[in-house]
Amino acid sequence: MKFLQKETYFQKVREMMGEHWTKGSINKRWDYHARVVNLLKSLNLKDSDLILEMGTMGITCTDGSHTIDYAERWDFPGKKPDYLHDARNTPWPIADKKYEVFIALRVYQHLAPKQKEALAEAFRIAKKVIIVVDSYYKNAVVTHSKGISYSDFVNYLGGVHPNIFTQTAQGELYYWDSEKPSNINIENVMMSQIEATDRKSQLDNRSFLKKVKRKIKRMIS
Repeated sequence: MKFLQKETYFQKVREMMGEHWTKGSINKRWDYHARVVNLLKSLNLKDSDLILEMGTMGITCTDGSHTIDYAERWDFPGKKPDYLHDARNTPWPIADKKYEVFIALRVYQHLAPKQKEALAEAFRIAKKVIIVVDSYYKNAVVTHSKGISYSDFVNYLGGVHPNIFTQTAQGELYYWDSEKPSNINIENVMMSQIEATDRKSQLDNRSFLKKVKRKIKRMIS
């Protein structure tokens, strides 16, 4: 299998700069793409056609993976998905457990109000599910969009927790293996347990120190 490499990613996105791929976001977007690529490598899959990627915007994590997209928005050069289908409409035109892995990177916030149903479809058609999504999300253009929190996912899945959960530079990364369901609340382990007021105090202190450092530099320059 040929995985997405950093050089290829930046070359492609610079050719597609616009509404989605912006100068201010491409580094952040590489962070979660790179993490997913590393996760895929650890799964030791035999063939990329065991992977289905949704809403790729022209960037797939592996060459030769299958893709699903819809026609109304998010166009990019060479857009020819294997499945042209709005994921909010269920069931998807895909057989049960056809894929080993399903990937959706910053897509599910746009599937409101059918996020729960679309998540169920992901688990129906694949053994493993990888999703990157914001817990809180607002979009002035796609006004129906809505973030999904850790607790939302657990509720949607009837108490099942992700096997992997971590923050990325732009959204949270979730990984589930339906053959090895987890009941461990990873959020309580991965997320800071400091109260919000204490975190704000820490951030204020860091901001103050940065201001002092800048003032000292100006004085000695």
